[in-house]
Amino acid sequence: MRRIYLLPLTTLALGLVAWSAALEAEQPEIPPIEVHQLSDTLHMLGSGMSTGGNIAMLVAESGVVLVDTKNEGYGPTILELVQEITDKPVVMIINTHVHFDHSGANTEFPDTVHYVAHENIRRHWARTDCAPIPTNCDDFQGENRKYLPQTTFSDRMSLFAGTPDQIDLYYFGRGHTDGDTFVVFKEARAMHVGDMFLGRTLPFIDGQNGNGGSAIEFGRTLTKVIDNVPDVDIIINGHWDTPMEWSDLVSYRGFYVDLYNQTRASIDAGLTAEEAIATYEKPARYAEFTANKCCGNFTVDPIVNYIFQGI
Repeated sequence: MRRIYLLPLTTLALGLVAWSAALEAEQPEIPPIEVHQLSDTLHMLGSGMSTGGNIAMLVAESGVVLVDTKNEGYGPTILELVQEITDKPVVMIINTHVHFDHSGANTEFPDTVHYVAHENIRRHWARTDCAPIPTNCDDFQGENRKYLPQTTFSDRMSLFAGTPDQIDLYYFGRGHTDGDTFVVFKEARAMHVGDMFLGRTLPFIDGQNGNGGSAIEFGRTLTKVIDNVPDVDIIINGHWDTPMEWSDLVSYRGFYVDLYNQTRASIDAGLTAEEAIATYEKPARYAEFTANKCCGNFTVDPIVNYIFQGI
């Protein structure tokens, strides 16, 4: 079952004075969050890139479980959306990786929430020398250290095992970062993949900020997911505005591995990184994916350069 609807933000109190309306007119409106119902108990809170990473929301017997929390400032909005769907409280937050656009609102939830993450994620957040690493660890300093994950895992862990709410957490190695967690909702046959598959574009490999990303390992990690995670039909991406299917993940793995293989062939042929970028051609079978060249993240250039550097 998939239904999509937009839930409005809570209406401003009628007694607001006129200056508040003027202030709102001067500030950009917070982009709305789209809610996709994937099953009776599982929702995706999305909106692509505009609000931060996509959230998975499970209405479990014991309360609501969230996977990721978008950008800083979205905590109240997320709680409003949860209250529109269920009267159960948020009891657990799981994070797919360290970045601020997936964990920015972690510290905006009640102290009763239990936090779960891979051990590498907690290690990054527990640092005291945060800058310039974009791990969001600034949010976990001082009194906010109480929001650090209380439960961590290394390679696999099951939550609510043996119940309809069972959630399986997997870690298969480096890729986007060194803590990318795959979150499987067993009953719904759905998996949140974080930014290991953010959408129909090349990934951002965080290989220079101390977050452990690897262009060399990225494709191998996806292959381990495909070979070892059973019974998944629905994919919740890191940033794509609609859910995808398992076959899309398989195609994405092929798309990335082809770029890796072409780059390795260029290295073996004695080409430079610049020449490898120039000679790369995206196969027609991956037409649905974007592989731009030149500048910035999500392009061919940084991935090829990382592979040449052995990262």
